[in-house]
Amino acid sequence: MVTHVRIGSVENRPALTRLAGKARADGIRLFRDRAGRYFASSASKPGTLHYVTGYSCDCLGFVTHHRCKHHAALMTALGWVEDERGPEPPAPPAMSGTCSECGGTGTISVAHSRWIGSGKLGYRDEWNAPTACPGCGKEEAA
Repeated sequence: MVTHVRIGSVENRPALTRLAGKARADGIRLFRDRAGRYFASSASKPGTLHYVTGYSCDCLGFVTHHRCKHHAALMTALGWVEDERGPEPPAPPAMSGTCSECGGTGTISVAHSRWIGSGKLGYRDEWNAPTACPGCGKEEAA
């Protein structure tokens, strides 16, 4: 689903798509802290991070023009604006000769769990881990 982002009454999708391509070309990277806030690297000021949300960015470009590369990169990463390259093509169908358990990757995800603590004070720790596929015998990818 593509959400059209509007700032004021102006449709910004073409501008955001263009700016997202520029962010990719300039190497803008997105970071997320433990609190869930997003930050974007600055191409013009190395070592600087801009605080960016779904509605704004603290950089001068956004303050001036109500759009910027950092905001466009986040909108694209969140799937709120379609990337100029278009949607990802569907994966090719599995060939008949590939393993039905792992799809030819050589690994499957196995659920693990363990009890930590004792009695009612403990808790169950559960996780998934990649394991070599028993169906095709391929070795686990490193």
